[in-house]
Amino acid sequence: MRTRQVGDVMTREVVAVVAETPYREIVAVLLHRGVSAVPVVDGFRRVLAVVSEADLLHRIERAG
Repeated sequence: MRTRQVGDVMTREVVAVVAETPYREIVAVLLHRGVSAVPVVDGFRRVLAVVSEADLLHRIERAG
């Protein structure tokens, strides 16, 4: 039996955002692309962080 590899489940056409991307735009990207997280990149396309649905939900909870 073959063990699944990351390449079997990863998204190949990656969409990224920058640190200045508005919250609502990130939500729209997640919904439109059907993904649960996006990398945050700098001007050189280096990954600085990852923003996930869970991160966004925590923000809503804190906001009340």
